[in-house]
Amino acid sequence: MKEVHVSLHNIRNCICKDCPSFPGLWKELTHAESPGLFCAHGKSRIDIDQKGCVCGDCEVYTEHELTGAYFCVNGKAQ
Repeated sequence: MKEVHVSLHNIRNCICKDCPSFPGLWKELTHAESPGLFCAHGKSRIDIDQKGCVCGDCEVYTEHELTGAYFCVNGKAQ
């Protein structure tokens, strides 16, 4: 597993905003608060109702050989 860094490449490939568990506040949050790329940033600052996880479908997940899921709830990839 490779550490995930916040980079333009990873931000562009992140699919967190398409996740069924994401509460739909994407556009209302500033970048500093913005969930997304949870595998690099860590847990969400807003509550997440676990309705399914798309982490395993993400190019960032594959490229960095990540394991696990729900980084928005469990924290960044270790």
